[in-house]
Amino acid sequence: MRGGNSLDILLHALHPDREQASHAYEALRSRLIRFFAWNQIETPEELADEALDRLMQRLSSTAADRRAEILEPVKYAAGIARHLVQEHQRQIQRKRAVLESLMERRKSLDAAERERKEELEMLSALEQSMQQIPIENRLLIERYYSAECRNQIQQRQQLAEDLGISINALRNRALRIRMELRDQLRQLEAKNDSL
Repeated sequence: MRGGNSLDILLHALHPDREQASHAYEALRSRLIRFFAWNQIETPEELADEALDRLMQRLSSTAADRRAEILEPVKYAAGIARHLVQEHQRQIQRKRAVLESLMERRKSLDAAERERKEELEMLSALEQSMQQIPIENRLLIERYYSAECRNQIQQRQQLAEDLGISINALRNRALRIRMELRDQLRQLEAKNDSL
């Protein structure tokens, strides 16, 4: 931050005469503001003050006998300003990356939510359709599809035996019931679309 001593050191570096130094300071600040505005910085005044603060810190931290190394504080301030623009651009890029990541995550969550909602609607429609078919068909189709993959063949053979029909006849019945359910689902869909 600008302390009285740091500001005095900067003013002296700009010009030995205090009044001339004040004008040089204001001219330097205006030049920095224009530079930052030209580089499309949203807050050029703040960055101009930051550049001047850094220049004062550099001058204050340099031993009095070595301050002469910073012969041209205006050029030194321009270098600080270029670094500040780069820092600002990196900060904007990081913010953009975070924002894009959040937007992607939001899209992903929205898509997952829509998918979950569609699945629930489909399950609800399927349940309504199941209620529309005869109970014996509902029980048959539930048993037909309830088997796990590794036990599916044995369970379907057992179901065919329980019904006293061949496995092919069981497949045909399951197919007819699926077609009936599909028709019920289409009717529900058409009914919901008309609402």
